[in-house]
Amino acid sequence: MRWRRILIALVALAAVAGAVGAVVVHRMTTGKLDHGTVFAQDSGELAVKPGELFSVEVSAHRVTGQIWTVADPAPDPEAVRTVGDEYVKNFGLGDLVGATGSAGSGGRYYFVFRAGPHPGRATITLHNPHRAARPDGTGGDGSDRDERQFTVDVR
Repeated sequence: MRWRRILIALVALAAVAGAVGAVVVHRMTTGKLDHGTVFAQDSGELAVKPGELFSVEVSAHRVTGQIWTVADPAPDPEAVRTVGDEYVKNFGLGDLVGATGSAGSGGRYYFVFRAGPHPGRATITLHNPHRAARPDGTGGDGSDRDERQFTVDVR
């Protein structure tokens, strides 16, 4: 009878630990901002409704210097208003065990916008002024820019 109580206590403890772990991983990987409709980094033409909340998602490894920003000039505020941006870390096995020499599993930048109240068009340009060095050790001096451009059609 005593071993049964111990087994039940261990199962309950494991269930609670699993639930707490799931909540922690969820909070680490979802961010704090409402992203609205999410468009992938390879979406060039974005169609949104007036007033719609939307975001552009770009994969990156901040540890290696990939830091994305909205480039100047900013999008036309009559068509698209910037709400905010955030970096959300991916969660991989290497992050869990603290793999030595690893840059982790990277993450995603979310650039969040709200479409203007009336139909219109705007261009959003995101850029990363630094690229990491190639495996052979060359490059990575910041002269190699990466840029992504999106045309937003508010209709």
